[in-house]
Amino acid sequence: MSDYHDIEEGAVEFSECPELGPSVLDTELPKPTVNPWAVTRRDFLRRGATAGLTLGAADFLGYLLKHGDPNQGAALAASLEAKAAEGADPHYLIYWFVEGGWESYDMFSPLDTDNNIFPKTRLPFEKTSQERYRVLDFNKPGYRVDNQWNGKINYGYLAEAGKSLFPEMAVLSSMHTGQFHSGERLKAHMGSYDLRLQADREPDERSVMQAFAEVYGQSYALPNLSWHWWLSDGELNEVQYTGRKGYYHALGPAHAHTIYAGTPANLRDFLLRMQGSASDVVNRQIEKFLDNAHAGLRKDAEMETIKSYNSARQIYGALASKGKKLDRGALSRLFTDPVLKEKFKVKPVDELITYRSVNGNKARTKFCPATNVQAMMTYELMRENLSCSYFIETRDIRHFDSHHNRKSLWAADGVTPKGQPDQTTGLKEELWEPLLTLVELLKNTPHKVTGKPIWDYTTIVLTSEFGRSIHGDVDDIIKSNLPLSEKKQKIDGQDISEHWFVTSAAFLGPKVKGGTQWGRVGTKTMQAIPLLPDGSLHPDFHPVTGEGPVGWNDKSSARYSLAKETEYRNAIPNHGDVYATALYLCDIPKRSQTGRNDRNPLTYIKKSV
Repeated sequence: MSDYHDIEEGAVEFSECPELGPSVLDTELPKPTVNPWAVTRRDFLRRGATAGLTLGAADFLGYLLKHGDPNQGAALAASLEAKAAEGADPHYLIYWFVEGGWESYDMFSPLDTDNNIFPKTRLPFEKTSQERYRVLDFNKPGYRVDNQWNGKINYGYLAEAGKSLFPEMAVLSSMHTGQFHSGERLKAHMGSYDLRLQADREPDERSVMQAFAEVYGQSYALPNLSWHWWLSDGELNEVQYTGRKGYYHALGPAHAHTIYAGTPANLRDFLLRMQGSASDVVNRQIEKFLDNAHAGLRKDAEMETIKSYNSARQIYGALASKGKKLDRGALSRLFTDPVLKEKFKVKPVDELITYRSVNGNKARTKFCPATNVQAMMTYELMRENLSCSYFIETRDIRHFDSHHNRKSLWAADGVTPKGQPDQTTGLKEELWEPLLTLVELLKNTPHKVTGKPIWDYTTIVLTSEFGRSIHGDVDDIIKSNLPLSEKKQKIDGQDISEHWFVTSAAFLGPKVKGGTQWGRVGTKTMQAIPLLPDGSLHPDFHPVTGEGPVGWNDKSSARYSLAKETEYRNAIPNHGDVYATALYLCDIPKRSQTGRNDRNPLTYIKKSV
């Protein structure tokens, strides 16, 4: 903050800060200007009422002034309780999100099938819907899906590189989502309820990281860090998703809000600016003004204008007080250690952002580095005790969104097999290798306060928005009256690696009941088998084939029952169950979880005390 002018008490005014977005950490803190008229209480309220809650004294946090709300009620009690205990019992939550959709049948929902890409395994034309398509080397060494770990976990070849983590991992193989990329991506953040993409997010909604940071984040400089940018999604119209629509960063109290971390250089510079401006003369004038104004406004504490003002005041005070405690030397060294970069296999290109066009739309970016860089940054921030929640996400838009039409399974001659897209290398480089390095370091680094390994306080969730298909139903095309040539053209053009509702997730950490697997996919139905509250397979379904009661999901059947269908569907975990379980593993029981998620934690995932 430069260009400081002598000003009279109570006469500070600020230019408005842009809406929080991917470049927020690049935005210089606004400079003060001289206001010849001191802001009186009446003036303050009038300006707040006529300017849409944009108050002169706090324009530098415009997004909070429009949408903020101070921490109140049960949430306040929970955060205070957590604050009292955080020195002795810290908590860290890491979501590792493989955006685009992993192939769960080759990952955590292993399904062994024929591979009908070879001439000898092809089925007659009329049975095309029964064909299953896998990668070229399926069931060869390194590409098996019937792998077993200690007889306790069945896993596919995509999880092979991470099997050393299985002793402290619980695998959820029965999981059901939707097939809409943007919708499921949002549900992974927000949980399960009547969630509408284009609706404004209400004050009582929370992402899983916001709900976590609401309880544990109050004492951290940058509590809730994420490396995703919602509008990088090529399916979303930027005009339609302004303000509070889609993923909204500013839900809950100020300390729970999402902060976009960006690249290492961006975050390091932001922390240095935060530290540098925390004690300067301008900051002291701002603090004095805010304190004086606040004292005269307490009687109006229920007015929306004052709520927003108070929220802005809280976050400014928090940033200033935490900035004073930061060590400039340590901040200057963040994300520059060559030894750490070597451990995480960081190359210069990994620290850059990438742009990509989706569905013919303009090229967009997530404004984030590669996952190995995100993991390195996460480790350093945890080591310095600067943050407590981290949403790591693959950098390249739709890298794992491996759509593939049936014709592409073979070479131009229509005979030589090529197979399905292979996600092995991508998952090894963008999930398993950096995750293994992160876990190893957390296990061998003492916590700054307690001296115990940071790992002792960490919970990690591995997930994706959905799985991918390995087949395609073409019976209606075959039965149609179209000429055979047109039938074959339509069948060849069908997407057989599309978004698929059968998927999985995994939980990792010292509080997880490690070396366990819950649920499975039926070999005949290819669908997730419902689970009972104790995690066992539902007895109404065959434990191997997955077949359930006759007609339960066939609305044309005389035996169809909507009640039964609802019961069985509710017994298959979804993103909301993962959301609730992540918080439960972090010692936040369901009754204390904020947000609208209506699903319950999978209590069997947590290790018994």
